[in-house]
Amino acid sequence: MKKMQRIGAMLLAASMGISMMQTGVLAADTVQADTAWQQTAAQTFTGFANAGTKIAEVSFTFGQAESELTAQMPQTLTAYLTDGTTVEIPVSWVCLGDYANTDDYYYEYVPQWDKSAYAPEGVLDSTSGVPYVLAYRVDAVDSNTQPGVSTKAALSSNVYTIFNFLVSECGFHAAAACGVIANIECESNFNPNLWGDNNTSYGICQWHNERLTAMKNWCDSNGYSWKTLEGQLNYLKKELSANNSAYLYNGLTIANKLKAKANTADGAYDAGYDWCYYYEVPANKEFRSKERGNRARDTYWPQLKDSSVTVAPDETQSGQVYSIFSDVKKGAWYCTPIQYVYDNGIMTGTSKTKFEPNTSLNRAMAATVLYKLSQTNSKLKLSSTNKASFSDVPSDAWYATAVKWAAGAGIVKGYDNGTFGPTDKITREQFATILYAYAKKLGCNVSATTSLSSYSDSGSISSYATTAMKWAVAKKIMSGSDGKLRPKSSLTRAEAAAMIRSFAATVA
Repeated sequence: MKKMQRIGAMLLAASMGISMMQTGVLAADTVQADTAWQQTAAQTFTGFANAGTKIAEVSFTFGQAESELTAQMPQTLTAYLTDGTTVEIPVSWVCLGDYANTDDYYYEYVPQWDKSAYAPEGVLDSTSGVPYVLAYRVDAVDSNTQPGVSTKAALSSNVYTIFNFLVSECGFHAAAACGVIANIECESNFNPNLWGDNNTSYGICQWHNERLTAMKNWCDSNGYSWKTLEGQLNYLKKELSANNSAYLYNGLTIANKLKAKANTADGAYDAGYDWCYYYEVPANKEFRSKERGNRARDTYWPQLKDSSVTVAPDETQSGQVYSIFSDVKKGAWYCTPIQYVYDNGIMTGTSKTKFEPNTSLNRAMAATVLYKLSQTNSKLKLSSTNKASFSDVPSDAWYATAVKWAAGAGIVKGYDNGTFGPTDKITREQFATILYAYAKKLGCNVSATTSLSSYSDSGSISSYATTAMKWAVAKKIMSGSDGKLRPKSSLTRAEAAAMIRSFAATVA
């Protein structure tokens, strides 16, 4: 029994961030120790001023001596005595996290003091019962040596991008989103290219080991680059969509926990706490969860609670593209094709409100459209070696996966100099040739043909594209206007949508 009481005393001391020597609790019997404590205490106080709130911020760089941080922190704290007067208690500061062995972007420090001289009237919680100091990091130590963002500076654009995604795509309210953002800041400072934990963790959520592998594989299979913020956010959405061991065994449970929180400052604290405790699960998670809850409530809730978020119109309106995109006119010739590619996840807008139907498609965009066509329609699924590489296609480019797939599938080729030309505009005859090659790879009958002599510009069709153009016109995948096929003209996004829709209807 006495052994258990001693352990209890040690745990209580640990929860306050103080040493056993400082508390004076060394006896086996905690009741005796507490009595001795009270007898030797010079003064008893009822609580600290500003308990549970941040009273200061200090900055640091990675590897800086912790003593240099704590030297910047207040050396005394105001406390209330039982007679209503105040006293200044000398304090030192202890980190709730593990400053010496981790590389987080902020830490919370709580006070410790000589309790033989100043005894609290009751038990003080290690976070809500004492003021705290925030230490924030102002450098970056990632593989790209990108400069860090001071937490005192204006919020970076990535913060708003993440906030908007969590609200509009994941269904979180502002408080829940603030909780997630407080954790992302601590883990990565919102840098999607950050390597951590000796290059075993990566990205905004510092996906680690098997979860990092799962993130990479999912992004590669769904047309995203795992090195981009877009890819990581969409994978995060996938993690939170179900309780699935292939992604995150309790992802949906975590998402529902956060959605159930009150959309208040306290709800932001609770969301930050739960995200750390159940999703990030760092070492010393009990204390780190309180730290991140405070950050969500005290920093991000005041700054983001009133942020306006653009909700995707199809969530609130009819789902018709002319209601979603301001530049898609109801009844226009391209309205139905754009509706098809949008509904089937083949093409999206260039923004929340724009589709840009008359913008030219480049080669990177074309590869991406075809890749998504293959991924979203089982009848049009096309295998690929995924081994092709081009000198002008970086491995972390948003289109890299799609280009590698398309080249590996044998439906596109690069130039003789080893480049792909991702930003080069694609012509109508080139796209027809690609779709022709796609149909052949699927094993479809591509013998259909027709004369093109009725088109005044048929003579300008390149020799390599003649067969494909005849097939595309015969199958009504391509049509002309004003008696012309315009084979050398750049393909627009609206024209690509129309050809994809006709191709799918003809071939699938």
